[in-house]
Amino acid sequence: MRELNALFRQSPVAMIFSDHELRIRRSNAAFRELTGQPDEVLIGRRPTETNWAGRMVDTGLIERTLAGQVISDGIPVVNMFLERNLPDGCRTFAWTAYRVTDNGQVLGAVSFLADITRPVREVTVLREANARLNLLHRAASEIGTTLDIHRTAEELAALVVPELADRAMVDLLDSFLEGEDPAVDPPDKLRFRRVAVRDTTTTDTVDFAVGDLITLETTVRPIAAFLRGEPVLARTRAELMQTGLPLSVLRAALDRGMHTAITVPLAARGVTLGLAVLGRGENPQPYSEADLRLVMDLAAQAAVSIDNARLYTREHDAAVTLQRSLLPRDIPQIAGLDIAYRYQPASRATEIGGDWFDVIPLDHGRVALVVGDVTGHGIRAAAMMGQLRTTLATLARLDCPPEEIMRQLSGVVAAHGEEAGATCLHALYDPQTQLCRLTSAGHPPPVLCNPDGTTELIDVTTGLLLGADGGPYPTSERRLAPGSILALYTDGLIERPEEDLAVGMSRLAGALAEGPAQSLDELCDSVLASLAPTQRDDVALLLARTSRLPGAVTVAGGGTRRCGRASRRAGRARRR
Repeated sequence: MRELNALFRQSPVAMIFSDHELRIRRSNAAFRELTGQPDEVLIGRRPTETNWAGRMVDTGLIERTLAGQVISDGIPVVNMFLERNLPDGCRTFAWTAYRVTDNGQVLGAVSFLADITRPVREVTVLREANARLNLLHRAASEIGTTLDIHRTAEELAALVVPELADRAMVDLLDSFLEGEDPAVDPPDKLRFRRVAVRDTTTTDTVDFAVGDLITLETTVRPIAAFLRGEPVLARTRAELMQTGLPLSVLRAALDRGMHTAITVPLAARGVTLGLAVLGRGENPQPYSEADLRLVMDLAAQAAVSIDNARLYTREHDAAVTLQRSLLPRDIPQIAGLDIAYRYQPASRATEIGGDWFDVIPLDHGRVALVVGDVTGHGIRAAAMMGQLRTTLATLARLDCPPEEIMRQLSGVVAAHGEEAGATCLHALYDPQTQLCRLTSAGHPPPVLCNPDGTTELIDVTTGLLLGADGGPYPTSERRLAPGSILALYTDGLIERPEEDLAVGMSRLAGALAEGPAQSLDELCDSVLASLAPTQRDDVALLLARTSRLPGAVTVAGGGTRRCGRASRRAGRARRR
């Protein structure tokens, strides 16, 4: 008994002894101090009959555990966490209890109660800090994975739900999405376009869906703060109601169960692009200042990625416009040839390249069919492409030999520096003789589809890339039978990651095998649908089907002969 008295008297841990009927028979000073109750109130009463337990812990749980586990079965409780929401905040207690017996007789149970609110809060704060750091770390790799505005907004919403919000929305200024510069003097109302929504639940209480236009007055508190570049933190439902948002928006948020929200502007490089709204419904914790700082950091990172996408889109569109303006608008009609073409720019996932083609009528009914590809991407590649196309067309009309044209083009490319380069394939075709002279500067060989439907790659002796050293550029000759289809193309049509170009050429030959049975326009479309549904580079495709000229007769070796004076005039012209 002496030792027991010393234990109860000296223990710094709150202790009580309860008999087998759960009535308190003894308490120590630490317990009385913790509960604020004297022995007169505690002794002889069960936990549910005292005032302390109801205020601090779940008394029903304590009695059920003592009676059904500790005393009856002898199974102790060790550090069971008991939480209670009190006026001064949530408090956490650790409860330990074990059965006391004497020669097999159950005397009761000893319980220990410790207030661990402070260490639990410290651990919670540390975990939340680590979670915030982890979220920032993930943002670096999960936001801005593509140069697409809508995809980046969706990535921001996906990152914060459910870790930081139960619902997240991203709204961008409609003028920004239309490519307009920000107004110096903002209007009385701002128009936003909802571009991303992420929610932990499926709910019908949604104010605006993706794609909807939202018009808000600048006097509304979040919009006024938006114009100043400041966030808005609403910790409670009452503060949400004081934001001044339209009742329809507030009603949808409150019906969804939102009780706390954060609105942050998306701004980058001095331009405000839109705003992000985060709210909590299922999560009972209100947003804190630390949460606000985290959301602002995430929004700033997302805004830079969105602005990068905006700048890229603007440059991409400018490059496409320049590229298309430099390509031929109308293909001339050439006697003895039926011609079709397609130009398909790269998707927005990559920059525009410098692919090009041309059809150049020449003297005596001849024609130059050309395709080329400038290395690199963007406006510079498109500008060089235009320079090469203009130079080639000028030299061809001056009747320069193809090999000399290639040397001149190589000099033009070399003048742009060591990193510049280009490929080109020049096909000089004479419908009168059906002879085709092919000159290549590092370009993939053309594919020939014969009248019977068989296909083959034409063996062309290939010179060096334009810009390398200026030659030599040998010429190969091939006579094309009437009804043949000559296919000139750029490597974007046949190139795939980690695959040899020969495989792509074989696919192209197979796609052209149906050529004789189709119009050239249909054949162009079917080839692109088959080979380039998701191409990573620009594609230029030029198809030319040969036909016999009126008045021409076939000669030995597959050539043709013009009748009468027309044949003699053509011969004299070629000799000159």
